[in-house]
Amino acid sequence: MRFSSSLFAASSRPPCPATLCPQAGLSEAEQEQMRNMLYQKESNYNRLKRAKMDKSMFVKIKTLGIGAFGEVCLTRKVDTGALYAMKTLRKKDVLNRNQVAHVKAERDILAEADNEWVVRLYYSFQDRDSLYFVMDYIPGGDMMNLLIRMGVFPEPLARFYIAELTLAIESVHRMGFIHRDIKPDNILIDLDGHIKLTDFGLCTGFRWTHNSKYYQKGEHRGALVGPFLEQRAMRQHQRCLAHSLVGTPNYIAPEVLLRKGYTQLCDWWSVGVILFEMLVGQPPFLASTPTETQLKVINWESTLQVPPQVKLSAEAVDLISRLCCSAEERLGKNGAGEIKTHPFFSQVDFSCNLRTQPAPYRPKVSHPMDTSNFDPVEGDGPEAWAESAGEQVGPPHGKLAEPEHAFYEFTFRRFFDDNAQGALEVWVEQGDLADPAQTPP
Repeated sequence: MRFSSSLFAASSRPPCPATLCPQAGLSEAEQEQMRNMLYQKESNYNRLKRAKMDKSMFVKIKTLGIGAFGEVCLTRKVDTGALYAMKTLRKKDVLNRNQVAHVKAERDILAEADNEWVVRLYYSFQDRDSLYFVMDYIPGGDMMNLLIRMGVFPEPLARFYIAELTLAIESVHRMGFIHRDIKPDNILIDLDGHIKLTDFGLCTGFRWTHNSKYYQKGEHRGALVGPFLEQRAMRQHQRCLAHSLVGTPNYIAPEVLLRKGYTQLCDWWSVGVILFEMLVGQPPFLASTPTETQLKVINWESTLQVPPQVKLSAEAVDLISRLCCSAEERLGKNGAGEIKTHPFFSQVDFSCNLRTQPAPYRPKVSHPMDTSNFDPVEGDGPEAWAESAGEQVGPPHGKLAEPEHAFYEFTFRRFFDDNAQGALEVWVEQGDLADPAQTPP
C-alpha cells in the first residue's frame, strides 16, 4: 500500500493547526475547531482506505455506450447519491485480446491526471470477472454526436474546439503519455461547453508495465523481462518509439500504419484530421472499408484534398496541411507552442484560461441524470444491472487463466472531502488480485 501524499505522513495524528500556519494567529478555540476538523478528515480517510469497493455500491441508471470489452453506464453511488460514469471491462476479453498493458496505461494516466482537460477518475476496482473505472459523468455527450447533428462547424466554433483540444493533448504529453486514439468519439463536452478527453484505452506512457510483452505467459515472457529492464538505458531512443498498430483508421497517422515507430506527433496528426472533418463535414480519408481508408492515409500526399466546393480560410487549410503531413515536417515536434502560434489561432489568447471563457456552444441538459446527448442503447434499463451481477463469466473463482501480475495494483481511490472548499486527494493503491490467494510477483 502506498500513499503519494497525505496530511498525516509525519504523525498518526493531525498536526497542530498553529504549526500548519504559524502566521494565522488563530485563537485557542479556533485551533481546537480546526483540530477537530482534521480529526474528522483523518477518520474519513481511514474509513475510505479500509472500504472494499464492489459493484453493489453503485446503482445503474442507464447505459451510455457499449464497446468491444464492456460498457459505460451512468450510475449513482448508493451511500452519497453522487452520479458517476462507470466503465466496465470484461477481464476475459482484455486477456484474450492482449490488452492488459493498455488497461494498465489507462488506469495509470487517469489516476495521475489532475487537470481539467482529462475526465477525472474517482475509483478503480475489480472483481473476479470485470474491471471497473468510476469517473466523472460528462452530460454533454461526445464531439461525434455534435458533428452528426451540425454536419459542418462554423470556423469560429472549430477554432474554439481545436484550441481546447491542443491544450488537452499538451497536458497529456506533459505527463509523458501519448493518447494514440484522438477522435471525436473520445472528446466529451461538459455542461459549460468545454471539452475533456476520455477513453485512454490505447494510450502509452513508455513504461515497462505498458508493454504488452510483459504480460505474455510462459518462458518467453520470463526470458524477455530481464533483458528488457537491463537494456533500458541503451535503448533510450527506441523506447520513445511505439510500434504497436493502434488507433481508428480515419484518424490514425501514416507512420503508425507503416509501423515505422512513432512519437507524440501521431496525436497532432489526429488533430489535423478532426479539424478537416469539422470544417468539411467528413474525414479526409473516408472510404467504404477500413483497408481502403488505411491506403488513403498512407498515400496522404495524393489523397488529402479539400473539396473545391468547400470554402475554407487560408489559415485553416495551412494548419491542416501542416498537421497532416510527414512526422518530420509536422507542427508539434518542438512542442504544442508551434501549433498555438499558428495564424489560425490569431484570435485565441492562450495566456488566459480558455475554460473560464464562455463556450460558443453549450449542450442542452435538463436535469443531472439527463442522457439525451448520448445515443440510446436498445434493451437498456436499470434491471439489466441486477441481471448481469449474477452472471458467471469465465472459469470458477481462482481459476481465471491470467498472468498472476496482470491486474496487480489496479485499485485506486481518490480521497476527497465534499465539505472542504478544495478537494483533498490521497492516492491509495492496493495490490489487489483477482484471487486473494495469489501473491504479487
